[in-house]
Amino acid sequence: MTHKGHGQEFVDFCFAAYLQQPAPRSLARLHRHLTEAGVKISVPTLKRYSREYAWQQRIAETAKVAREHARQRSVESVLAMQDRHSQLARAMQGAGGTALQRLLANDSRLSGLKAGDIARLIDLGFRSERHAVGVATDRRDIAVEICNDLVVDLVAVFMEINDEPEARVRARLFARSVDRLVTERLEALKRKDGDNQ
Repeated sequence: MTHKGHGQEFVDFCFAAYLQQPAPRSLARLHRHLTEAGVKISVPTLKRYSREYAWQQRIAETAKVAREHARQRSVESVLAMQDRHSQLARAMQGAGGTALQRLLANDSRLSGLKAGDIARLIDLGFRSERHAVGVATDRRDIAVEICNDLVVDLVAVFMEINDEPEARVRARLFARSVDRLVTERLEALKRKDGDNQ
């Protein structure tokens, strides 16, 4: 299969084959795979395509979009879970409210409640309501809310580099990705601080 005067479709075909490679990608490996498939193209031509058509930038953009889709799916999953928990909490509050109304209807049962028990009931009601509407109720919940986006991004990094068979390369890719995440987070904080001033 010879391609003279390679058009945009052929360049896109080569890029797609390059994109399908596991990280770290290699133009020499791409050349070998294309040659084995019967495509006649030279390594210098692939290098020229990579440079002229910004393959590295396109790969970075594709990876960014994939991470954003993974993060969005994760957020949607968490929101759906919170909605289910909220519905369950409301049902539990309804059942508890009914039981409390029956308890309040019988003065002899109330006489055994101590002030601490009543305070705990009130506090439990407040916490349940706050939790049902998605408001953090204790320090651990607040910490989870703050760290959730970072955890999602780290999971996306692990998924992205997991196919790399060499541990050293995988460690290097992980370090670069974490550095990028930290830099992005710090820049976002700086922008946010600048907007608040």
